[in-house]
Amino acid sequence: MKTRHLYPTLSLSLNLLFASATYAGEGVLALTTDPQDADIYVDGQLKVNTTPAIFRLSEGKHQIEIKAPKKHPKRLDVLIASDVIISKKVTLVDATPLPEMVTIPAGKIRMGDIQGTGDRDEQPVDLLSITYSFAMSRHEVTFEEYDYFAEQTGREKPSDNGWERGNRPVINVSWDDAVAYTEWLSQQTGQKYRLPNEAEWEYAARAGTETDYWWGNEIGVDRANCNGCGSQWDNQQTAPVCSFPANSFGLCDTAGNVWEWTCSAYEGKYHGEELKCVSQADSRPRVLRGGGWYNKPRALRASFRGQYVRKKRNFGVGFRVVRM
Repeated sequence: MKTRHLYPTLSLSLNLLFASATYAGEGVLALTTDPQDADIYVDGQLKVNTTPAIFRLSEGKHQIEIKAPKKHPKRLDVLIASDVIISKKVTLVDATPLPEMVTIPAGKIRMGDIQGTGDRDEQPVDLLSITYSFAMSRHEVTFEEYDYFAEQTGREKPSDNGWERGNRPVINVSWDDAVAYTEWLSQQTGQKYRLPNEAEWEYAARAGTETDYWWGNEIGVDRANCNGCGSQWDNQQTAPVCSFPANSFGLCDTAGNVWEWTCSAYEGKYHGEELKCVSQADSRPRVLRGGGWYNKPRALRASFRGQYVRKKRNFGVGFRVVRM
């Protein structure tokens, strides 16, 4: 049996294995992956999750897929011929950690202080139509997601205040930082990401409800992270994202944990700015929504409005994104 090497030469042991274990109409694929514990699928079936690996395959075309956590998967079409050893090394590259998105359907909202217990800037209550569906990140952007962006763009990573990073919401980010992240994410994916405008934010946070919180008019116990929410993180630090139940749209942490930047400029009364995104050249404060881990429950109401200068950073301010 004559063996022909089409790729880098193999060890003597591989040649001996090939000579002793293959039959007419078969060839050998020798595969090494980085990382070594990647899952290898051959024609759709999981075969091994460690390499180097040697496969005896029938003549013809075979589809090989290599997968590993936090890596971009890779697919190969390999043509196997009788009496041929094919040797390949596949290196998987880091995957961009993408925010998990949920679809928010089109619909109507009575926006503002429906219960009559809010502030003057939550007026007038107005019936708005959101005529389009959009995707919104299930939770606030995490340190893991933002840190990867910072590494790829050479930006300084924000402080976590000693509360750990990972799946906690990113904090100490300005409006400009958040916008830069959405622009980079758009470039990486070819899709349009941005901050939500104020109307989109309240519509998504309410999820069809008209109460102060999406679950009712009382804060309850252990439904959010704030100063008086009854959670283990109350008035101490941020909680890992989605530590509390999601609303009916599937969104976590729209009440409490961290304030969230919107793309809208703050005005003392509603007159249309809540439906718009402003440019970086606009000098007006930006609207913050949702309340934070250190706020009393009143600030977590769906209609409550905060404001902040776009260049400032704070240990209670983060953001989530929308995709159009």
